[in-house]
Amino acid sequence: MDYKNYSDISFIKKGINELAKLTEPNRPYTRLVFSNEFYQAREWLHKEYLSLGLSISTDEAGNLIGLLESKLNTDNVVIIGSHLDTVPAGGRYDGIAGVVSGLNVIKYIIEKNIELPFNLAVYDYLGEELNSWGVSCIGARGIGGFLNKDILNRIDSYGRVLCQEIDKIGGDSNLLSGPLSKIKNIVACLELHIEQGKVLEKNNLEIGIVRSIPNISRHHVIIKGQAGHSGTVLMNERVDALVVASELIIYVNSIALEISMESNSHFVATVGKIDVYPNSATIIPGAIDLTIDLRSVSDIAREKFLDGIKNKLIFLEKKYECELHINDLAFAPYVEMDKKINLLFKKSCDYFNLSSKLIDSGAGHDTAHLARVAPASMIFIPCKGGLSHCPEEFAKLDDIAKGTAVITKLVLGLAKIN
Repeated sequence: MDYKNYSDISFIKKGINELAKLTEPNRPYTRLVFSNEFYQAREWLHKEYLSLGLSISTDEAGNLIGLLESKLNTDNVVIIGSHLDTVPAGGRYDGIAGVVSGLNVIKYIIEKNIELPFNLAVYDYLGEELNSWGVSCIGARGIGGFLNKDILNRIDSYGRVLCQEIDKIGGDSNLLSGPLSKIKNIVACLELHIEQGKVLEKNNLEIGIVRSIPNISRHHVIIKGQAGHSGTVLMNERVDALVVASELIIYVNSIALEISMESNSHFVATVGKIDVYPNSATIIPGAIDLTIDLRSVSDIAREKFLDGIKNKLIFLEKKYECELHINDLAFAPYVEMDKKINLLFKKSCDYFNLSSKLIDSGAGHDTAHLARVAPASMIFIPCKGGLSHCPEEFAKLDDIAKGTAVITKLVLGLAKIN
């Protein structure tokens, strides 16, 4: 069967291009959660929901939902979702492809006058990307009951309280103390996403069926040295916080490389965010804030890394006579995708004669949190060079159409429609 009969490339292209325009003008593609550009994207999606005749709502976690209601009296629902927010100077496809694909699935169901035995929803999960509150997947975590008071009451550098921003966008943070009641009615959570890696491209494969997502944690390190005049404080009298940070960053890279080789499994660690105080050419850095991003499918490897970091901090404190502190910012456990859904994904790929492979994700996704409380899985499509989280990010419209067809066929399979 030709996948093109199940997807509309012109519809997909229109959605991708229109959302690409909603960015900070001097920093494409930037659409940070709760920014003006993000609100504009939500307005765009609201109009798309209206044009399809969907019921529109925002749940307690701030997720924007378009619902195609079944003619049967049922609360059961199949969810297709992804996200509209981006990282700073990100790409045109990360998250966006999944939302547009979901719209296309519902469009197909409506145009073919197909009656489903369950409700079908498209979700924009709130704030999937890591943000200034140090937490990702806000909306998906909220559905599963994984937003605690500490997270909800965090204040960013602009003085914004996370729970207040959730409430402003239409959520109700007072009701996020546990899982949302909707989870008992979820038949399946589905997501299409660009791979953000090279496995599919290198192996000339069309669809990646996601088997697992690693545990992901972020750790905030504070280094307190002593600021001073860059021209008068002698070299042997300095407590330069940036020098300390440099040694720590090199250690993070070296121990992560060592562990990844030993464990022979997915293990990566990155220092991608660092703030220098007071950040002046004529002042010795007095303090450093940095964040370690850690991803591993092995709890043993993860603990070995963290033990190594803690011992390194003790060593650096003594060597440089400075203060170092480490705090945990966020954690998402290793999770496996639903095996029954993955079997249906494989059948859908075979139906269209699309090459596919089970694949482990290196990145975190909304679906990882949903899989902890409901049947959930996702598919990857290739992205050029494996590049993502950058303006060079690129996916072929035809590949998005293939993935859309696969999800459409799976929905029909869940409905027992041939």
